Amino acid sequence: MSDHDVYPNEYNKLRCIYKYYIDSYIALHQLKTEKEEELKSIYKMIKTELIDSKNYLPKNAIKDILNIIPYNNRYTKSYLFLAKLISDDYHVTEVRSIEHISIFLFYKEYGVKLDKSADFEKINSKNLDIHTENTIYRAIMYNDLEAFIPFIGREDFDENQRLVSDLYPSVRNGYSLLELCCYHGAVDCFKLLRTKFKSEITQTCLKFSFLRGNPEIISECLKYQTPDE
Repeated sequence: MSDHDVYPNEYNKLRCIYKYYIDSYIALHQLKTEKEEELKSIYKMIKTELIDSKNYLPKNAIKDILNIIPYNNRYTKSYLFLAKLISDDYHVTEVRSIEHISIFLFYKEYGVKLDKSADFEKINSKNLDIHTENTIYRAIMYNDLEAFIPFIGREDFDENQRLVSDLYPSVRNGYSLLELCCYHGAVDCFKLLRTKFKSEITQTCLKFSFLRGNPEIISECLKYQTPDE
């Protein structure tokens, strides 16, 4: 039984108090748009409901937005755009405690180094274009089965390959193709890997399935893995 079942009045009261904060961050974490007009609408909500009305520091908003990138990297440019709107409107030139990759991508996009102490030499730049080129990772990102099938049909295809990239949450041994499918909610690619190669469903698969929220992938992962306590 959850806490808000035990204390419904207290939960509802707090939910009302922090409604705009919660709604804003749900919109950010579930972001699925690259359209400028929709991004400006989200920015207006953040600006009006959080920064201007709730004394929420602009630099904290920038930090929180950029730190989401490794968990929803398909929309990296959208997060960078939102952060740039805030930095321009509120003249923010320096922000600390941001993921190194996000600092680097912001600098690469806009020429502004938000964290002056950041060491870009630590960034593994060779794997930063995996989603813009003709790669299996791009096919997974867009759940593009037509592009995905030729990759897995090659003689030299390794179904056990693992990706290590700063664009994703840090992990020592990288991510399997099936884990990447779960991360991106690529249900068609996920099904094909399971059917053709019996790819293992890991605890990471389950975690990423909840992160992206695809019900078919979540259901399949729950058959083999149990959520952490």
